[in-house]
Amino acid sequence: MYPEVPCRAYRQYKREACVGLVSSLDLVIVTGLSGAGKTKTMGYLEDLGYYAMDNLPISLMSQFLDLASQTDGRISKIAVALDVRSSGFKTQFHSMLQRLGARDIHPRVIFLEASSRVLVNRFSETRRRHPLPGSTVSESIRNEIELLAEVRGLSSVIIDTTDLTVGELKDRVREAILGSRQSQTLTVNIVSFGYKNGLPIDLDLLFDVRFLPNPYYNGDLVHRTGFDKGVILYVLHEPYARQFFTRLADFVDFVLPRYQEEGKSYLTVGIGCTGGRHRSVVIANMLYHHLKPRAKVVHVFHRDLQK
Repeated sequence: MYPEVPCRAYRQYKREACVGLVSSLDLVIVTGLSGAGKTKTMGYLEDLGYYAMDNLPISLMSQFLDLASQTDGRISKIAVALDVRSSGFKTQFHSMLQRLGARDIHPRVIFLEASSRVLVNRFSETRRRHPLPGSTVSESIRNEIELLAEVRGLSSVIIDTTDLTVGELKDRVREAILGSRQSQTLTVNIVSFGYKNGLPIDLDLLFDVRFLPNPYYNGDLVHRTGFDKGVILYVLHEPYARQFFTRLADFVDFVLPRYQEEGKSYLTVGIGCTGGRHRSVVIANMLYHHLKPRAKVVHVFHRDLQK
């Protein structure tokens, strides 16, 4: 679909970018054909911890990176989507790479493409106009292929999305950034709470433990919390309570690798009881200590402990 680009000035750049020679700033540039999946790719990069900037004008790239460098390292991983809507895209793209190289910044460039047939179908399904002029969508796509030929030749990674599912595209992006053998770290957040104060937001898994023995009705324990030994013994004194936790731990052990394989960055597990001070705290702490040796990053939060 594309001609070879005899551009000696950038062959060294391409070799460097392919092996990931980057400065302290980890910059990924996403470009390619309209409709090939740039928006989804930017979302996946954001999940991988990149600060994502969509459709940044090429002329503002240097200023944008200058601002990022002033954040004391808080923004060190940046993904920028560039497309043909930028005026003079091809010429400016070459100049931008030269300016970045002079600053010892060697971005990885991900180029997304798909067959003309699939791109036409995608524009037909979404009823969006192609950003380049043309009497038909097919003509606009041909014009864009020609315009981006040299840009494609400078790219570190080329991903053809013609036959890719959404999940397969996500895997390709992860491999391009992390390497095929490196897996994404899954951060597990365990949150105890009380239903009377409402559900926490962004829960992935929710377990209701209001069926367990309630220390609230024990006069000696009502003002204590799930950190107290007496409360822990009270909640777990029934055999079914201990059986429940065994099955809960087995279930979480089973699903954690599946979530990690899907590239999920965060998993939030909610443990709820009535007030959020006794039963949910006990089970959340037990789950935390169970997962600590098994997961790389585990946190536990007790939202309603002081209420």
